[in-house]
Amino acid sequence: MTKPIYQNKMLEFIKQFPNNGKVMIPIFGKTDVFGTDAFFQCILFPIEKVAEEMGNDNTNQWNTMFPGFTYCVNGHDIDITYTRFNNEYNKEPFVIIRDFYGLGKPSEIEIVEEFRLINNLYFDREKNEYVDLTNNTVVVKIENDFVTVHRKYLIRYLAVKEMAMLIHISSHYYLDIHDPDINAENYTEKTDNKIYSVFFDKAGIAKEVFSSHIYAKFAIHGCPIKDCGYWPYDENNREYEDFIIGVNDDGDDLTFTSDPSKLADYYGKNPNAPHYLTPVFFRREVLQKYYNNPDRYSIESDMIRCGALWSLQIDNERSDYVSAYLGDLGRDLPDNDEQKYWKTYNIAIDGKLSESKFIRDFLGVFSPSESPIFTFQHKYKEINETFENKLGFPLFLPLHDNDKYALSGLRIPLLESQPEFDSQVLALTKLLIDSLNEKKLKEGLQLSEEIRRSISILEKYFQTKGLTDYTDVVKFLRNLQELRSASIAHRKGKNYEKIAKVFGIGDTSYSNAFEIIMNEANAFLDYLDTNIDKLAITK
Repeated sequence: MTKPIYQNKMLEFIKQFPNNGKVMIPIFGKTDVFGTDAFFQCILFPIEKVAEEMGNDNTNQWNTMFPGFTYCVNGHDIDITYTRFNNEYNKEPFVIIRDFYGLGKPSEIEIVEEFRLINNLYFDREKNEYVDLTNNTVVVKIENDFVTVHRKYLIRYLAVKEMAMLIHISSHYYLDIHDPDINAENYTEKTDNKIYSVFFDKAGIAKEVFSSHIYAKFAIHGCPIKDCGYWPYDENNREYEDFIIGVNDDGDDLTFTSDPSKLADYYGKNPNAPHYLTPVFFRREVLQKYYNNPDRYSIESDMIRCGALWSLQIDNERSDYVSAYLGDLGRDLPDNDEQKYWKTYNIAIDGKLSESKFIRDFLGVFSPSESPIFTFQHKYKEINETFENKLGFPLFLPLHDNDKYALSGLRIPLLESQPEFDSQVLALTKLLIDSLNEKKLKEGLQLSEEIRRSISILEKYFQTKGLTDYTDVVKFLRNLQELRSASIAHRKGKNYEKIAKVFGIGDTSYSNAFEIIMNEANAFLDYLDTNIDKLAITK
């Protein structure tokens, strides 16, 4: 550890930087991660000024840049000019320090507005990160006032700006003990895009080394403008995955590109290619990613949406597989990564479109959903609106924002697993039982004793309104409540084995068992709809 005066870790970093294979590039702030007292700073320089600036390891031209006026006396004339960053070299900041002069507010670190806007970055104040929500990517991190930036986003921005980022590092190490074996000489290393100098301070009669200093400067250039990825260059590097569309005579997978321009259509284009509307089939687990992120994605009958960014028409009416058209996969999935994700679940089966999908797409006629899930979601909202209009209150209380996934994410289990089955039972129970509007149902009831269970309150409400054929629906609700209690709220045991038999759990797959449960749930909603006028009568 005698050379070069204990800055080995920093020198190793400098020799590799910036081409060190890391995603996040350090660009600003103090850090001790290298075992030294180090400070990073950065500025954007016009391309034509980079070579000159890289001729030295200092920051003499790196004056502070803020909007302001320049005041120039030219003989008897005074020229006052406003400039955006107030410097003669047309440099621009990337990191901006907001200093409020000790007036009760701490200084703040900001990233230049243009970079934030062109990438549409969201600032997560809790994590102190700028995030590209579109691609779900952290672009800038600010940790203890130390700033790092995503390499890809930086070089794309530099391409657009036709500028280079120059990063300067000053690193200092001070010896706390006498080391007589040190005999160091100053030196400088330089390449086109890197220069660094190492200096050693000496003192005392023996001129002993007591500190070392490194000054390093790097130039990071942008990519070719055609590769920047911003419109209108965003299609330049678009790739299209091949998907399985069937099997050949030997039973091997038959694949074809999803590039819409290479597919056949009804107007004679690419007559020897598969048609744009060729169905491609997938395991239902492909939907797991989207159901697990309800804040980002929504799944409806016939559609997946990612906010307002993109949508893909699918056939998700069946409980055994999902399908999408080959051309839609290429046209509507936003990038190659998303296509690769779908390809992972691509299967070769003798599948076909659901009846409702066929009617909608090829006959141009509205067709209600075949799926008990989408049927339930529609009826659940509809019956609540009907109750509100005819009885003056919703039967089911509005869901809290953090519980809305219970309805939007309800599904036939995508996996044959107990945990997912349990989670769907829990969601359905929350919707049908926990959300019952007990307060409004109790109003007007002549209760001889306090009824606390919501299902009993609903049963009493039916009795009071003169209904007599509610036995089956009430029994279903109680069985559902018991299934939730025996399988989720408590350890599974004999009670679970008993109630599981009621729903056929164990005798059939989880998906089939839950489909049976959902059909009964829909029957309950149908019962309410059929009797709504009787329930609306005031006695």
